[in-house]
Amino acid sequence: MSEITIKTDGYCINKLMARLRSKIGEKAAEELKQTAVEIVKNCVKVYSEKFGVGDVGATATGLVSNPYKGKIPDGTTGLIYGRVQSGKTNTTIATLAVAQENGFRCFIVLTSDNTWLGKQTAARFNNQLKGGPVVFDWEQWKNDPHEFAKSKLLPYIKDTGVVLVSTKNQRHLDNLLKVLKYANASSVPTLIFDDEADNASLNTNEQKQAKKGKDIVPDSAIFDKIGKIRKEVANHIYLQITATPQSLLLQNLDHPCKPAFCAALPKPGDSYMGGDLFFDENSPYCFIVKAEEIELLKQQEGKINPGNNWNIPEGLRIALCCFFLGAIYKMRSTTDEDAKYSFLAHICYKKDNHDNLEKIISGFVVELDKALRGQSSTSKKEQALKWLTEAYQELSKTVPNLPPLDSLIEDLKHELRSAIPKVINANNPDKEPNYNPGMNILIGGNRLGRCVTIEGLMVTYYGRDAKQKVMDTVHQHARMYGYRQELKDVTRLFLPKHILEAFRAIHESDEGMRQAIGDDPSQIKLKPVWVGGRLQATRSNVLNLAGIDAFTPGTAIFPRDPLWKKAEVSKHTEALNNLLAEYQGDDNYYEVDIDFLIEILENMPSARCLGYSWEDKRVKEVLRAMKAKGIEKGMLNVRRGQKCEGLDLSNQTTRPWLGAGFANSQWISKPRQKYPHIPTLVVMYEKGEKEKGWDDQPLYLPTLILPKSKFVFMFNYSDEAEELEYDLDWQDIEEIDEQEWLYAAANNPVFDFLNDPEEDIYTLADGKAFND
Repeated sequence: MSEITIKTDGYCINKLMARLRSKIGEKAAEELKQTAVEIVKNCVKVYSEKFGVGDVGATATGLVSNPYKGKIPDGTTGLIYGRVQSGKTNTTIATLAVAQENGFRCFIVLTSDNTWLGKQTAARFNNQLKGGPVVFDWEQWKNDPHEFAKSKLLPYIKDTGVVLVSTKNQRHLDNLLKVLKYANASSVPTLIFDDEADNASLNTNEQKQAKKGKDIVPDSAIFDKIGKIRKEVANHIYLQITATPQSLLLQNLDHPCKPAFCAALPKPGDSYMGGDLFFDENSPYCFIVKAEEIELLKQQEGKINPGNNWNIPEGLRIALCCFFLGAIYKMRSTTDEDAKYSFLAHICYKKDNHDNLEKIISGFVVELDKALRGQSSTSKKEQALKWLTEAYQELSKTVPNLPPLDSLIEDLKHELRSAIPKVINANNPDKEPNYNPGMNILIGGNRLGRCVTIEGLMVTYYGRDAKQKVMDTVHQHARMYGYRQELKDVTRLFLPKHILEAFRAIHESDEGMRQAIGDDPSQIKLKPVWVGGRLQATRSNVLNLAGIDAFTPGTAIFPRDPLWKKAEVSKHTEALNNLLAEYQGDDNYYEVDIDFLIEILENMPSARCLGYSWEDKRVKEVLRAMKAKGIEKGMLNVRRGQKCEGLDLSNQTTRPWLGAGFANSQWISKPRQKYPHIPTLVVMYEKGEKEKGWDDQPLYLPTLILPKSKFVFMFNYSDEAEELEYDLDWQDIEEIDEQEWLYAAANNPVFDFLNDPEEDIYTLADGKAFND
């Protein structure tokens, strides 16, 4: 199909861009628009290939010409792989404005099942989409979906288009489905935006269904409702928006939540503060606290030292003092009297611990305020000045022209008593942060985790430490990311060293995965999920674990069913004879480009064997992933046997090929020891004689020795759910030897079943309001 042109300008998109230029600057606004245009190009292309040309695009009718019937159409799920706190909502709004100019008429926006966040999202769409589609939210149709559709939607749905914003709540989605039916939304091209699609949208019964069958275990309610909505507006594109797509990429290949194409990897603006700022080695923006003090805060029921609010853990004390001085510095240098500056304490998901921490911080703020104003003992005032001096020295590392400490303290004497800590969790009737101008201290867990943007966040005190760190969950806790360049110099992250290392590993894994996907986004179905050591990619209940396998660092892998018949491999053997002619000597190792290793493997095809990790396309994707991370070279060893006549293996008549493979153990152990940090491909030239079970056709057989990198590369291989019979305890990869891993990989799954009570804290209870 030839490329379909799209419109990139129009009243709505131009008004939006003018607004964005005034807020984020010319360059950032233009980059955002280009991302939106890229997304719409992908959507128009996929829609036209799936449903026919003419409905959408520059010359679109805006009407469905070929209604699709049946199950959710394959290939219509796309991924917008943004970054945590990187402005994904603005990208979504701009995408919607461009899509409206290109014939899409029904826009569905699914948000977290958190009412105040949903309202916030709906307000942003309504305020920013001027002269475009009409925006409605779930509150407007909940009482009478039929009348709403008749009076509000029908006049506009085939005209300017409509935007329907709904939280992912069972009742709200039921009403949305009714509205779509009554408005005959299936008659127009639809674009569905699922914000945080890895959160509440997945089937949380996936694991149980793989064990017991779908006839016994039904789909979870939210997943089922979204599926029914997708069937109702069958001619649609479904865009998943998230910064943590691990659970999406590990779905079965035919799963409706498995991304079939990458719509975009939006590039954050120059003022974005992300993992590079906090998790590079020796970052001045990170401060290590003792792990013991986090445990003390969780265990002491608010009484670190009963009756003495002055004595709080050292790390928390210096974090608060840095915040107080940094906030005063910024308040003095801004012209905005209503500017807000925030301190976030996130140590646990339990509400009791939130209350305890509030008591501790409140008591310290009162005592510090009294000490600075001379309302307590002289010794306390001296101690307070000493602590503030320590914080001042810490801030001076990144603030070059920090005003004198004495002058900051003078202002602090008047402002400190306004810094009243607030607990934000389900017990708080406000359900959301209620900021005051000046200093704000926020304490919470889930409610201050995913989705929430914290205004003026300067200092984060983080101590949440699950037994098994799940990558996508922990990554979403990085609320310190975002566009706050004006606060960069006073920004700090306080956390224990082992949690910092986990964040760093997650950041490195995420960067590697982004680079690998960006290298060839069209092959996203086969892209690996990168998993750092001692980490778990995602919660296990949303996966069919029987279909998941992995490539583990340092192991040797080979195809269990290589093609060997003359008709299948003669041309490949001829090609390899030419490619490998200069690589002589069985014991010689040659440094070559990763791309050359991939080219060699292109000519050694094999069939996939269930239960074994080698699969041709995925092996090549892992090599590309290594290249994306900077491993551009590998070693090549070509073995032709005595007099270069070829090896003399017996072809195993049954498949899979059992045992240790084609390679002698010494051929594996030598490069593993000598070249541990790059991949080694051992290529074996086999005579292929009839008497040995072959087809009188010489062929080449591969064994790939993976480098001892930091990452495990995971894939989903399965097209259909398979019965899950074995559980595998997830261990540190360094503690698993090769034979243990081969046994584990053969039995699957890679993940253990999490016993941690935090396993699924972000999977909302179907039909229930968001809570902690």
